[in-house]
Amino acid sequence: MTAQAPISALALGRAIAAGTQDPRDLVEDYAARISGADPENRIFYRATLKRARAEAMAAHERAQRGFSRSPLDGVPLSWKDLFDSADDETPAGSKMLAGRTPAHDATALNRLTTAGTICLGKTAMTELAFSGLGINPVYGTPANAHDPDVERVPGGSSSGAGVSLARGLCAAAIGTDTGGSVRIPASWNGLVGFKPSHGIIPTSGVVPLCQTLDTVGPLTRDVADAAALFALLSGTKVIDLEGETLRGRTLLVPKHVVFDEADPGVSEAVTAALEGLAAQGANIRQENVEPLSRMNALTWESGISIAAVEAWAEWGELIRDKGKLMYPPVRTRFEGGAKPSAADVWKLAVERARLREELTAQLAGVDAIAMPTIPIDPPPIADLEDGGPAYDRANRLTLRNTTLGNQLDMCAITLPVGVSTAGLPVGLMLIAPKGRDARLLRLARVVERALS
Repeated sequence: MTAQAPISALALGRAIAAGTQDPRDLVEDYAARISGADPENRIFYRATLKRARAEAMAAHERAQRGFSRSPLDGVPLSWKDLFDSADDETPAGSKMLAGRTPAHDATALNRLTTAGTICLGKTAMTELAFSGLGINPVYGTPANAHDPDVERVPGGSSSGAGVSLARGLCAAAIGTDTGGSVRIPASWNGLVGFKPSHGIIPTSGVVPLCQTLDTVGPLTRDVADAAALFALLSGTKVIDLEGETLRGRTLLVPKHVVFDEADPGVSEAVTAALEGLAAQGANIRQENVEPLSRMNALTWESGISIAAVEAWAEWGELIRDKGKLMYPPVRTRFEGGAKPSAADVWKLAVERARLREELTAQLAGVDAIAMPTIPIDPPPIADLEDGGPAYDRANRLTLRNTTLGNQLDMCAITLPVGVSTAGLPVGLMLIAPKGRDARLLRLARVVERALS
């Protein structure tokens, strides 16, 4: 068993506890893989191997004594480059923050370190986490893991998180999700990505984008790994994923918006997955979900973005001073947050709250909303890197479905459901009201098993 094997983080944890896997060997295996697969540092902006080796030694000694801090003790993870890690440069993918070196770990990193996990390094991301495509010409863009011939976008903003796991350079990855930034790279790289309810995992020590929407979440090989990491990150009890069935479960599939402009192969894969779930007892209910349609219109047609407004409030002064260092399409998104008035923003906040109430009422008796995670295949990087209309359209479609969960304050998960006609991974997203994280993870485990 080596770092190259595509096995789960929990399986590695069990092997370490049983003495059949040494975390010191794991770290060296992963270090060799990272060096060979990422010579230009496009996936890992910086590996933290001195720290990783020290943590692996400590995990090895605990295993020798028969003591385990958690089911993931000794398991190596990658961390998005906006989580503070003590004495490591953490510029959040932006040259404007070059040299930023925190003195302490982010709370999320501290919690998983206390649980015995190993920090392998800091992974690539969109500058300051503000794009769904994952393109970052400033520090480097990691190519999607699933096309050996064409370098395609990895999904963002947690781009390196998705690629590092999909290419076998870590056992699981930790990212953040403000509009889809965990689920998008997970979906396009054939992984599970979980966006917890807002506020359940602390974001202290995480470079902010929009604190109203920012969440911390794992990218994993399966739902069990996601549930284990969620429990450790949130400080909640371990979730029992057993004993569930699809029979009697209701999934609501919106008739409007979520399949619009979809690549045919994506629609076909998601439709086939839903039909498979129906064949195993799930009740698939298709109807118009008006709150989603109206929230989508508010997000993309009103000219007011709560994420952009908060992001500009957070970073506008720095961008005015150093914005020439930024990738122009991302800088333009930030600058859009300077335009709305306080009255416009307040009206949007009131409308969002009203739509959340309407949606919660419509979901009575429904286990989750189901839809394509992303309606399109990942485009080639070269087609979008210069910005312009192609970039804007791709970014909008990439974020459109996922950001509904953030805007309406829900928890969400993406599961791989095969490949499109282009041979690229397709994700099915399940969304549930805030606070139903454990129930959603149990449902996702049942769906995962049914589709496998």
